[in-house]
Amino acid sequence: MKLEQTKPPKASIFWLCAMALLSLVLMQEPAVRYLLVPLELLDTTLHELGHAIFCVATGGSVHGLTIVSDGEGHAGLTMTAGGMPFVYFQTGYLGTTLFGCLMIALGRNQAAARGTLIGLGAIIALGSLFWITQTFFLDGRVGQAAGSFAVAIALAGALILAGVRFSDRWAQVVLLFLGVHIGINALTDIIWLSKLSLGMVGAHSFTDATNMAQMTGFPAAFWSVLWGLLSLVMLFVTVKLAYAGDDK
Repeated sequence: MKLEQTKPPKASIFWLCAMALLSLVLMQEPAVRYLLVPLELLDTTLHELGHAIFCVATGGSVHGLTIVSDGEGHAGLTMTAGGMPFVYFQTGYLGTTLFGCLMIALGRNQAAARGTLIGLGAIIALGSLFWITQTFFLDGRVGQAAGSFAVAIALAGALILAGVRFSDRWAQVVLLFLGVHIGINALTDIIWLSKLSLGMVGAHSFTDATNMAQMTGFPAAFWSVLWGLLSLVMLFVTVKLAYAGDDK
């Protein structure tokens, strides 16, 4: 007698669109925007981890990382040395988009959701232990280090707890929402960076785009627009590959 195998439930393109709509609505509602503060902190954390991971991957070292404001317009900072700056200067915004794409793709399968949440929490926890703790030893950064460490451990704990305690179905819902929101937020951050690079909003001391401009001679606006286009392509390809040939 042949037994029929059942495949793990998969999210449909409908749910992906629903998550995107929910994210956009929440982002536009001042009354509930404070609820998104943890997600903004998660976005900053993934941005800085994008710098740090690719710095180490290209042979460099990280001697400090923050994910709370320094009061000078930077939501977070990654202090690096060596490696390939041309690569890791770009993997803040693009790295955030990559994290979002991975969550969207893995959120497709219900069976992978809990493990992905736990894995993401573990990455943040390890990043805080290896890199944020080093910030305590930098002059004038103790307050930022303490705040960053507390936020990172809280985020890591929440993600791991969700992966452990939630059912497969609810873990999938959470992971898919996080992935969509991070992807959308990465695009809005790049749009803001483009306006900043073009002088349409207030100035900062430096940004990832100005760092690339100093290194290559190409203007900051060029890098901002390029990252925006690449992020759109990454998100489009992710949705195309993960959700094409949806449930029929």
